[in-house]
Amino acid sequence: MRWRGAIGGIILLASASWGHAEEFFPNDPRLSISWHIEKLGMREAWGYSLGNSSIIAAVLDTGVMSNTADLQGRLLPAVAPSGTAVLDGTGVHHGTWVASILAMGVNDRMGGAGVGNFSVLPVTVTNANGNNSSDVVAEGIRLAADRGARVINISLSTLSYGRLDSAAAYAKEKGALVFVAAGNTDGRIERPHYENLIFVSGTNREDRRWDGDGEDLIVTNNGGSSWGAFVELSAPADDILVADPTFASGYGVGDGTSFAAPLAAGAAALAWSINPALTAEEVKRILFSTAVDLGESGWDEFYGWGRIDIGAVAGAASASVPEP
Repeated sequence: MRWRGAIGGIILLASASWGHAEEFFPNDPRLSISWHIEKLGMREAWGYSLGNSSIIAAVLDTGVMSNTADLQGRLLPAVAPSGTAVLDGTGVHHGTWVASILAMGVNDRMGGAGVGNFSVLPVTVTNANGNNSSDVVAEGIRLAADRGARVINISLSTLSYGRLDSAAAYAKEKGALVFVAAGNTDGRIERPHYENLIFVSGTNREDRRWDGDGEDLIVTNNGGSSWGAFVELSAPADDILVADPTFASGYGVGDGTSFAAPLAAGAAALAWSINPALTAEEVKRILFSTAVDLGESGWDEFYGWGRIDIGAVAGAASASVPEP
């Protein structure tokens, strides 16, 4: 079902009226590189909350490097489904990049800033070469939900998304949402809509589809965003700052829907930081109804319900908190 929703009588539309928090300007020195912070209204969102370490964001990927300075103090012990080796992220760095976009420290006088100061649960779902199986990824979703994750991010392609959807239904029953990168094929994919997977496509600085035209990037995937009937949301995927302790500066920039998905997942985690009593379905409604409508009016195959607006998400989450 595709809709604009309401929670507790509050109509959750982009034009809805709720109080606005004062913008918060963190002291992280590389914020000027992160153009998406202004685009997504993140300074206003931080006026409501910088994120809460009690909210667990699971990153199902290649592992996360424990010496990533901008994630220190919030990395939980890594886990993996039965029969899968726990990786530390030093072989393929993809998981570290994804985790940093979601949860680099905000206002820690270091590097850039993620969406919020959440705890990160690294869940290894690949082999040492970065390859995965759908069964392992699905089991990773269930494992993350059992470990208390509220958001589960999958910035990987796999063969059977139906298996992931079944696992995501289990996660939703336990109060979690699952976000998946749409892919970087630069074309339409014949993939159906899944009820329990929130696929995120990529946008650029001009709020158009990211088409893979980035240049001079340290971390890069120049494919261009995929689209189709499965897309639910969109988020920036062009020139996104990531942390990586193996880079000379500790940071780099890159492209790909792998980087759009954790921005959307972070928006959900921030909503729960503001109001932990929200159900998974209520947070999903907030994300969809506050998104900035791009392309054709309403839902469309390129942007889903629109490009996420983290400031508006935070405002709606704050408005959903019952008055004392």
